[in-house]
Amino acid sequence: MVKYRKRKGDKHDTWHWCTNCSNWPTKDFDEIDLPKGKRPSTGELDNQCRAKENAGTCKTS
Repeated sequence: MVKYRKRKGDKHDTWHWCTNCSNWPTKDFDEIDLPKGKRPSTGELDNQCRAKENAGTCKTS
């Protein structure tokens, strides 16, 4: 399972999944667990998390 987080009240509804992302929410967030390879059905995916995933440097919890 992969944890996806977004800040509560985020007007862009941006999901983060790399715990080493500089924007990884640590307080006041919504969180969902999804099977590896699945993505949230709504909202945007964070560009920094995408870049880390593509580079193989994304750390997930």
